[in-house]
Amino acid sequence: MKNQIQKFKNGDLIRIAKDLGSSMSHFTSDCDAIVIGSYADKFGGDNTTSYTLHVKGHGEASWYYEHQLTLIDSNRLDLLKQWKDKEKAERKEKSDIDWIFNNGRDVLKHTHAASISALAACCGITNLWGNSGEGLVYLSRAMSILSLAEPFLKAGDKQGWLEVTKEIEMKEGK
Repeated sequence: MKNQIQKFKNGDLIRIAKDLGSSMSHFTSDCDAIVIGSYADKFGGDNTTSYTLHVKGHGEASWYYEHQLTLIDSNRLDLLKQWKDKEKAERKEKSDIDWIFNNGRDVLKHTHAASISALAACCGITNLWGNSGEGLVYLSRAMSILSLAEPFLKAGDKQGWLEVTKEIEMKEGK
């Protein structure tokens, strides 16, 4: 790849295309994001057409291509800070065990990673991703936690959940 001028810079507010192609159908699309940097910015080399973005409401994701992005406004690190602050507040709220059980049915419909982590922590599980950071391990563990927690979430029974998870944690420790 020969050196070329990088189209987007850190802090650029961009729009991600609606159609990213079949190989990226699982990527977040049709929304706003802020450029963190190109591959070259982050790791060196000359790849200036692949980007890491902070996707509004989702956090950082890599491997978006230049042709999938449209510039909205330059130098919007102020907006990035606002997004991150809002995401942090949301994580704090949705990891609160009282909030989780007061909103149990919504938690089951629209599960936030912070809620799953808080429920898992009650069982003594502090790393849903496993030793290698595998997505399939996370998915398997998250589904198991939600399945176990479902009747307690539906009933808003925080105390019942805490009693059951205390027994689970004790059994795992032996």
